[in-house]
Amino acid sequence: MHAQSTDRGLMARELRAVVLAAGRGTRMKSDLPKVLHPLLGRPMVQYVIDACRAAGVEKIYLVVGYGAERVREALGPGLCYVTQEPQLGTGHALLQVSPLLADYEGDLLVLVGDSPLITPGLLQKLVGLHQKSGAAATFLTAVFDEPPAYGRVLRDVQGRVVRIVEEVDARPEVAAVKEVITSHYCFRAEVVLPLLAKIDNHNAKGEYYLTDIVGILRSAGYQVEALPVDDTRLVWAVNTPEELAVAERLLKELQAAVPLGTEGDR
Repeated sequence: MHAQSTDRGLMARELRAVVLAAGRGTRMKSDLPKVLHPLLGRPMVQYVIDACRAAGVEKIYLVVGYGAERVREALGPGLCYVTQEPQLGTGHALLQVSPLLADYEGDLLVLVGDSPLITPGLLQKLVGLHQKSGAAATFLTAVFDEPPAYGRVLRDVQGRVVRIVEEVDARPEVAAVKEVITSHYCFRAEVVLPLLAKIDNHNAKGEYYLTDIVGILRSAGYQVEALPVDDTRLVWAVNTPEELAVAERLLKELQAAVPLGTEGDR
């Protein structure tokens, strides 16, 4: 296991964020870029951006691809836009940002732009565990009785995360695992970014999965941590018009319960 820095040193580390927003979202059945679909009158990705800023992130990189100009026009200045063309997967998306972070030695949130219910409080908990543990990577997980089509979290007999297997590549016994990754990460940039080149596309989709970085880090001897989310509403991802309607209902429920970002996971 690689040596970790002291807690004091970790807490002083700078925090930036990358939001992945390049996909078209064909299941939305619209020419509008997926992340621009409105949720209570605002583009869904705006909620992710606002959560980052409220969590204390000052510099945000937005990876764009399909409809890039429309996304830039809708969201305006204040973001560092990075183009992913063609779109070859989430690992490839982060690789496009990597040159801009060549000299960055800090922590990096990597989030998906189609998860609009993520909150500042939950991001702060993720970063807090990451920094306290000194892990190279920390990510959010959720447990479902009937898991969505997300990567399955595989653990060893001691309960330590070993790797992630995407559902499309999973054998039946792996697909039966109830714990899934939600695609919200916090990375030690100087450790993770150089290892992105080790991700390959030897899988059912022929894509470069960012989830593969978990197994790569573990194989290299780095510590990886997972933070289970109690309220799975907060990591809801939108892929269809029907799911967008569900997200709107959930957002109303959360806003009615407590102002977002004020307590607990929220």
